[in-house]
Formats: sequence, C-alpha cells, structure tokens
Amino acid sequence: MKINKSHERFLTFLQEKERTSKTFTKAELIDATGWKESTFKTYLNKGQLSDFLSEISSGVYDASNSLSLSLIEFSKKLSQSKHRRGLGHNCKSKLAKALLRKSRDNMLLALELYNRPSLENRMDGFVMCFCTAWEQLLKAMIIELNGEQAIFRKEKKNGLKETISLRDSINIIFQTGNKVRSNLEKIVFFRDQAVHLLMPEIQGIASRLFQSGVLNYSSKFEDFSEQPFLSTSHTGMISLVGDFKYPPVSVLQTNYGDVANEILNLAESLTEEVQDIDDIEFAIPLNVKLVFAKDGEDGQVITLAKAEDGMSGLRKALILHKPIDREKSHPYLEGTAIKRVNQRLSEQYSPESLDKFLVARCKKSGKPTLNQHCFRAMLDKIKVKNANNEYHHNNPELHYYSENLVDLLVEKIGNVQNFVANAKSCYKPQKISK
Repeated sequence: MKINKSHERFLTFLQEKERTSKTFTKAELIDATGWKESTFKTYLNKGQLSDFLSEISSGVYDASNSLSLSLIEFSKKLSQSKHRRGLGHNCKSKLAKALLRKSRDNMLLALELYNRPSLENRMDGFVMCFCTAWEQLLKAMIIELNGEQAIFRKEKKNGLKETISLRDSINIIFQTGNKVRSNLEKIVFFRDQAVHLLMPEIQGIASRLFQSGVLNYSSKFEDFSEQPFLSTSHTGMISLVGDFKYPPVSVLQTNYGDVANEILNLAESLTEEVQDIDDIEFAIPLNVKLVFAKDGEDGQVITLAKAEDGMSGLRKALILHKPIDREKSHPYLEGTAIKRVNQRLSEQYSPESLDKFLVARCKKSGKPTLNQHCFRAMLDKIKVKNANNEYHHNNPELHYYSENLVDLLVEKIGNVQNFVANAKSCYKPQKISK
C-alpha cells in the first residue's frame, strides 16, 4: 500500500505530542504535515480527524489514539477515499467521545443478550446494559452542553470523583411528560426496584417497552452523533412478541413462591399502562402488526416497515388513532349541527357582528341566522362531505357531523371576510331526481 507522505508526517507529529502530553495549534499541525489550510479544514469538517484530535480550547488541540497505530492502519483510517467519519466527530470532549463509543457497545451487547433464546436471564442482562448505554449517551450529551464537570458530583469518596446518576442525567436532558423519558424511567425502575420480577412470564409485555426503548435510543444516538446506531446491514433489533396470556397463579406460585402475585400484578399493571398511554415512544401498542403485503398482479413484496427505519418508519406503518364510537365523535345530524353553530356564534359575537357575518334572517325574529342553505353551501366550499373524516361521517345514508366541524365553521365565519356570502354565491345544489 502506497502511503501518503503527509500522513506519515502527521502520525509522527501526533505520536510525539501524545507521548509528551503537549497541546498544539492548527498552525503547528499544518506546518508539520505540509498541508494547505483548506486540506486541514476538509479533514476536520468531514470528521476524519475526530479519533486523533480534540479541541480543548479555541484553536488548541490535544492528540489521542495514535501511539498504538501502525502507519498503514493510520493511513487507512485517515484516507478520504473511505469517506469515513469517526464516531464522536462532532464532540469536543475526549470523555464525551469515549462515552459515546461505550454507549453504542453496551446497547449492542443489550441486543445480543436479549436475542439469545438460550439465556433464561436475558431480560436481566438487557435491562442492565440498556440502562448503562443510555446513561453513557446522556452524559456525553451533558458534557457537550455544559462541560465535563457537569457530570461529576461535588463530594468525593476515597479521593475518587463520582458521576451523577442516570436519573439525574434524565432530569437534565428530558422534560417532564416526555414519552421517551417515561419509557426510560420505567426500564430504570426494573433495574433498580423490580429486577426480582423480571421473569420469563412477563416477557410478552416487557418486550414492547424494550423495543420502543431501543428505537428511542437509536433516534437519540443519531441526532447527537450524526451517525446511525446500527447500519442498514444489521438486523439486531428486538423482535416483537405477540399477545400472550398470563400463566395461572398456581403455576407462578409453584415456580416463584410468594412473589408470584407480584409478578402477575406487574404484568397486569404494565398492560394497563401501555393501553392507557398508547404511544409508541413509550411502548409498542398491543394491537400493532408489522406485515408484508403482496401486490395482486405481479406478486411483488412491499415492505411496510423495517427495523432499520427506526421510530419514524414505524410511525408511518401504524394507524395511531383508536377506533371511536360514531355517536361520540360525530353526534350531530344536520339540524342539530346548524343549531349548535348558531348557539356558538351568539355566545361569541355581538348582534352587530353577526349582522355582518350572516346573510340569512330568522323568519320569526328577523335576527341574523345560519340556515340550512348557508350550512350546505359552506360544507360544499370546504369539501368535507367527500369522505368520512374528523368533520363528517356518512352512515350509510345519513350524514353526521362533529364538534370539530362546529369549531371550524364558527372560526371561518368570524375570521374569513364574507365567508358565508361567498360560499352561497358559488353553491349549486344538486337536483335530486324522484
């Protein structure tokens, strides 16, 4: 392999600086390598120097990871032809880079442990490695936000610095109510307070939290590092487990004694929590099915969702809305909907304003009103009767309307100039043949 002379000079320069623990400037590096400043910027901006340089202050660098490399290994890593970006290329702190690498390794280990069916304690191993991976990722993020001292406690024991806990790190990075945070805190609870309950019998429901947790981690890792957690060639994501039945209490008692009821209660409470929250960032919903569809004509397989697509890909493959009773979602027939709109208009606007907004008049009182013709003209204008949607439902010959439609019409009547008059001028009722 032909070695670029500038690479050789660069490695010699780095090894000397790392061996003597001396910092250096950009100008010194450029002078030692013979590069142009533009060459240095290209390497730096592409992240190809991140394994070997850390900027400790503006324009001042520190060398690392060079002493154990041969010239050939170094040149391969540095080669622009590989379009290589070192993990942590956008981190200034050496510690943050190291934590990021360890975090990825621990999450990969968590996946490998979980996907070994021969391991009876694979949930225990997964939870421990999963939490460690998240803690290291969050601390790398905190360092880049607030500096290295931000992850250390002030008090010392035995002369050693202690870092903040995972729960402290969660409080710094995530806001209260965040579903990613809720998922992570639940799995941290398993590690800290319920590890004795992580028995195979609860795997069906627990795996749904684990799967969401891995997808959440993958998204956060890529957002921070600007590199994917797993390449598209890997298939190491946790497989979804289908619906399951709890074993009888008698079987649990035979296997685990007095703790059987606690195991069953944990499984039942998790199931209820997943159903109540109903968000894939907390847990994969219980009714999710990832499927493959075949085209009827040529038999081509169409992938609806893939593991490497992460959380965004799964969102696209899911119908997230729960089925809702039509009587609750679309309670109004036409006459009731018109009355509801008139009621809302009278509550929100003065008679003078309604006189400007509405073109029809009540035959009895002479006051401005919205009548059937106005209502149908507005629906024709905003095109909500073309299909079943949040405003309209056809079941099967009667048309029903929602409170969302009432809100929409009231908003347009009050805020769009001459909305009712313009709708009526364009409206051409269809003639119904007898």
